[in-house]
Amino acid sequence: MKGSPRNMTTPSSADSPPAISIQQPWAELILQGKKSIEVRSWNPTYRGPVWLHTGLKVNEELDEQFGLSGLYRGGFVGRFELANIIRFDVDRWSMWRSRHLVEGPMIGELYGWMIREPIRMRPIPSKGKLGLFHPEPEVQHLLDSSVD
Repeated sequence: MKGSPRNMTTPSSADSPPAISIQQPWAELILQGKKSIEVRSWNPTYRGPVWLHTGLKVNEELDEQFGLSGLYRGGFVGRFELANIIRFDVDRWSMWRSRHLVEGPMIGELYGWMIREPIRMRPIPSKGKLGLFHPEPEVQHLLDSSVD
């Protein structure tokens, strides 16, 4: 369905970038440049800057696996460029494992979101949403001023 969060074609008002909520430690690994492919089961048409939001959910096993602790949760932590999206096949899944960091076999239809130029910013507390979403106007103002 065109215009739905999972098929966003262009940002809404004032050309503000959309956001996506990504669980920790994946968001931190993106900001560190260690994860350059985000794995999703959907393929929006949007390409361009994306605000990086972290959810509240804690996965201690994953945090420990990557040697991370005390990660910020529950707000915006950065921005990245969504350069392209590639549909995974079994060969790409294995070949790009060091870039997406997901262990185990590829299950179902999955897409690799090619991430570049991550920018860390001072965290801004805010609720997230599913899919690509636009932050509330008051949060958008804080985000816009955080990367000037």
